[in-house]
Amino acid sequence: MSNTKILAVDLDDTLFADDKSVCEKNVDALNKMLDEGHVLAIDTGRPSHVIAKLLSPYPVFSRKNVYFLSFQGSNGYDAFEKKSLFGSYLDNDAAIDLLDWIKDSGLCAIAFEEGAIYCFGEDSNVEGYRRVAQEEVNVIKSAEELRGRNLVKIMAVNFDDHKALHDFEDAHLKQTNKYFNSMFSNVAFLEYVPKDSSKGHGLLKLADYLGVPHSNTVACGDERNDISMVTMAGVGCAVLNGRKELKEQANYITTLDNNQGAVAEVIEKFILN
Repeated sequence: MSNTKILAVDLDDTLFADDKSVCEKNVDALNKMLDEGHVLAIDTGRPSHVIAKLLSPYPVFSRKNVYFLSFQGSNGYDAFEKKSLFGSYLDNDAAIDLLDWIKDSGLCAIAFEEGAIYCFGEDSNVEGYRRVAQEEVNVIKSAEELRGRNLVKIMAVNFDDHKALHDFEDAHLKQTNKYFNSMFSNVAFLEYVPKDSSKGHGLLKLADYLGVPHSNTVACGDERNDISMVTMAGVGCAVLNGRKELKEQANYITTLDNNQGAVAEVIEKFILN
């Protein structure tokens, strides 16, 4: 597959327009690249079953050579064959401790396993997460109920005090650094995934699985959690509406934003050209 290229794209504010739709310009460009035998990887913090649900209105995402890299690239899934390719899980004891630290700090804690999402009570942050992510969240009483489970991601959420999330990350860095990689996918979402997992690592794992040279990978995103895939890809792109921190690391910044077909611009310039 030496001539094959992989395009890794984020969903929210990159492939998705503000209303969570995929514009016709993007759909047409995606079909063209798949027609030519290239590979599409949806590289996102969302679970695979949620990715599939959100993209179900668009047949292009059910085609051969479409893959989902879920939970910030930790898990790989073949969307056409509907099978798991690889996965990384949190150290369970460390995950239970982290959930307790988040709750003890007065922050909203959300835990993820493949196929289910958990919180520890209803509040405005949980409701805000449901609204933004369009995902179902199950309420449980204690982190101990998740003892022994294959957790893939933990999130601290605070829509009202973003500084509190940064303070928590800094205060617990020595405790979390051994087991987790932390990142912000949104100003209100501090996420923890397995150590040495990231969107960039997931992209390169998929490339190795498919036998595609790393130099033939292209990544496109908008947020700080996209920095790893933008810097690790052969070509890293930031959409026009992306964060300054990402743009500073990108090889290319699109002239179009997420509502105008920024992903199509990247495909035309770096995949089909």
